[in-house]
Amino acid sequence: MARRDRRLDMFHRCCCYVIVGFALLIASCAAPARAALPSPDPSVPAPAFACRERAGQVLHAAVDSAIYRSAIAIRVYVPPCYTRVSARLPVIYLLHGGNADETQWPDLRVAQAADDLIAHGAAPFVVVMPGGDYRATIDYAAFVLGDLLPEVERQFQVSTARAGRAIGGISLGGYWALKLAFSHPGFFAAAGGHSPVVDRGHADDPFALARTANDLDHLAVTLDVGDADTLSTSTKQLARVLQARGISVALSIMSGKHDRVYWRAHTSEYLRFYRWALSEATLTV
Repeated sequence: MARRDRRLDMFHRCCCYVIVGFALLIASCAAPARAALPSPDPSVPAPAFACRERAGQVLHAAVDSAIYRSAIAIRVYVPPCYTRVSARLPVIYLLHGGNADETQWPDLRVAQAADDLIAHGAAPFVVVMPGGDYRATIDYAAFVLGDLLPEVERQFQVSTARAGRAIGGISLGGYWALKLAFSHPGFFAAAGGHSPVVDRGHADDPFALARTANDLDHLAVTLDVGDADTLSTSTKQLARVLQARGISVALSIMSGKHDRVYWRAHTSEYLRFYRWALSEATLTV
């Protein structure tokens, strides 16, 4: 009986060895297959998320201003799927004309123009349109630099770098946009004057600064004016001064007057220039 038990025990051990052997053989055959699986390539960027939204939004916000000693209303265009964006986006600051406010640029169909530009392949961007009336006792440049930019950069996912900022304006807003860009070129990669006031007889007017300001080499400038606008002569003179210094400036004299009909017809062109200029500035940083 004992001999029979020993035989059964040896039989059980042999079965176990056979089972273990087969397991090791299977594992050794499977190992190369697992090792051959491709690993992620860190040099290849992850694909961007698919945005199914077709339109951005114009948001209503406000900036507490030490310059005005009150809250100043602003309008902010944010692109489709803005809430899903993690990086800071390029930003275009657009200043209104005299006797207008933060509603002027939305009335000129900025949102539609921005949506169309993005739909045709432009990378998403933000447009900030501040209010605040122009007063002789208010330094609007100080408002933009001291109040507007810091608060917008706190509230919104926008660039804080020169290469990611552009500024432009209509008429008297063009005056302030050009003055800011010429006197503080480290803040903006591009600037525009649309039917701009360029000379008010001051030593720091855009026309005067265009002759004397330093470090304008990396600033892209766009100027346009209607052929029936009384500001066409001074706008062309400003362009000539900048061109004589070798500064990049695009000048367009188009059919029209000093009114919303003219600006509304060219809003898409304005945004196209700023978005291009910001892309170029980013590539050279």
